[in-house]
Amino acid sequence: SPIRAALALLAERGLLEHEPGRGYLLARLPNETDEQDSLAPSEMEMLYRRIMSDRAAGSIADEVSETELTERYGVSRGAVRKVLMRFATEGLARRLQGHGWGFAESLTSEEVVAESYQFRLIVECGALRQPGFEVDRQELANLRAAQETILTAEQGSVRRDHWFRVNAQFHETLASWSHNRFLVQVVRQQNNLRRMTEYADFDKLSGARIHNACKEHIAILDALGDGDVEFAEALLRRHIERASRELDDGL
Repeated sequence: SPIRAALALLAERGLLEHEPGRGYLLARLPNETDEQDSLAPSEMEMLYRRIMSDRAAGSIADEVSETELTERYGVSRGAVRKVLMRFATEGLARRLQGHGWGFAESLTSEEVVAESYQFRLIVECGALRQPGFEVDRQELANLRAAQETILTAEQGSVRRDHWFRVNAQFHETLASWSHNRFLVQVVRQQNNLRRMTEYADFDKLSGARIHNACKEHIAILDALGDGDVEFAEALLRRHIERASRELDDGL
């Protein structure tokens, strides 16, 4: 989808031509005027964060037009489009017909976020108690290695997309060991719902909090590796409850 959106954008600017049955053909090379509506990298990043925060707070609708965002933030349509393309690349938005964009479903209020944590406690801890629960040793080793990589990374070098991917993979994999497809589906859905909120809040996370989360993940994996599922469940419950409390404290 991001590639199709990028090609459509280049066609709108006259750089490409679309021919049915053949695809896109180069119409002309870009020139200086094609970049006149660009913002400086720092300004683009600021626009990205503003849209991210406003969407996470629920002040931007599920579907918006480029014109709406252009007027809201006082920037050019080209700048808005570039940022939205970045959202699309990250799986947080998709292009609609015309100049419309649809954001991925997300948790857009404190009450809903709190309910999400309660739901995760029930589902994720319950997954470890399923009669068919069985740890995949190779997957466990891979998860542990991913956590260790973040722990040993230079402070401030962990990107938000990498952190979310590793974090989501940890929780989804634990659910998959239950061998219950419905539990896996709902954990994956929860990860998708909280993607926008966690992306927006990433800058508020301290390096210590990320390290603590990784250490908690590793402790859970070690308990599972030792066959102590009951202890692993207790650690997972404490991990999710702590994350919920820290969110309430305004991280």
